[in-house]
This record gives sequence, structure tokens and C-alpha cells, in this order.
Amino acid sequence: MDKKRFYETIVFDFNGTIIDDAWYTKDVLNEMLTMQGHKTVTLDEYCTYFTFPVFEYYKRVGFVLPPKGKDDFEALAKYFVRRYREGFEAVKVFPDLHDFVKSFKGKKNLICLSATKQNELLLQTKMVGVDKYFDSIIGTSDEYASGKAEVAKNFFSKTHLDLSKTLFIGDTLHDAEVAKELGADIILVSRGHQSKEVLENGTDALILDSLEEAKDYIE
Repeated sequence: MDKKRFYETIVFDFNGTIIDDAWYTKDVLNEMLTMQGHKTVTLDEYCTYFTFPVFEYYKRVGFVLPPKGKDDFEALAKYFVRRYREGFEAVKVFPDLHDFVKSFKGKKNLICLSATKQNELLLQTKMVGVDKYFDSIIGTSDEYASGKAEVAKNFFSKTHLDLSKTLFIGDTLHDAEVAKELGADIILVSRGHQSKEVLENGTDALILDSLEEAKDYIE
């Protein structure tokens, strides 16, 4: 993308972009792996294995799912949601998020889009104090982190916002895929759920180290 572009709308991913939760997700994952008798992973390994859909990511980290194994995906997903919720107060917002959003509040349409279930997302954004920043907060209809692209398509078809003047900011290759599918620009910040190496090997999108750096690309 060019050095600087004008955008009417900025769409933020939540996990790993707004909140620093990769370490916490890894901890809950390791609880689950231990319970099922599997080897735990380091944070670096987690950021290498993480992907969408979640079913595929669970296989990568070591769960043996049907038909080859007996690890129950739905039971694991429900356990993760419960345990993640129980300790969510330990999760913090990335420090540069506040100044970044305040720079554009009232000047751009600011949207939070997440694969998190809608009611959970509304609760979590409120808990970390960022709900007030966004014009729209959009989650999915299930707890298995699926359907993010379809949710985004539905939202934009109803609001008639100009996707050619929309920037997505995320931390995963899936965020880049969603933006590409919708015809929007994307900036990836390499401090979330996928490592910089994974991002660089998987996309030609602009990859930065912080939200602060992203200001230089937004008019």
C-alpha cells in the first residue's frame, strides 16, 4: 500500500490487535493439552501453530480429533470459552491502542470485528474499557470462532460503507484474507497470535510492529 491513504472506516480485530491475550490463550490451551495427555507448547510455538479455522489449529498443537482420535472438539471449545472467560480480567489492552483510537475518533467510522461470539465480545470490550471507542462492535453467532468473513460481509452490505475506503487492522493471516475477500486494505501488527515469520511467509500485506507505526499510513 502507499505511504499514506485516506480511509473513512477502520476495522479492528480484537484478540491480538486490541488486547494482548496471546500469552493467556496459550496458558488456557496448555491446560487443555495437559488434561488430554498431550505435550504443552511455548508461546513461540503457539504463534507458529495458530490458524483459522480453530479446528485446524487444535490439530496443529497436538489434539487428536475424530476420526483418528477421541479428543472432543466441541467439548474442548466449550472448555476454552469458559476458562478464558474466568481469567479474562488478567488481559490488558495494548498500551498504544488508546492514543491510536483517540486520533481518529469522530473522524472515521471505527469498528471492532471479531471471531468471538457476539455477547462475549460485547462483555469483553466493556471489561477492558474500549467499548466506548467503537461505532459498531461485531462478533459471530457461535463460540467456535467461525464465520468472520460472512459477518463482515453482512455488516457492510447493510451499512453501505465504502469498502474501497476501508482499512482492516489485524494480527493474523485470516484478517488479511477477510480484508482481501471484501476488497479492503489491510495492515497486520506482528505482536498478536501469529508470529512475524508466519505473517511474512503467508501474505504480501503491510506488516508493522505496533499500532503507533500504522498512523503513518492513514490520512
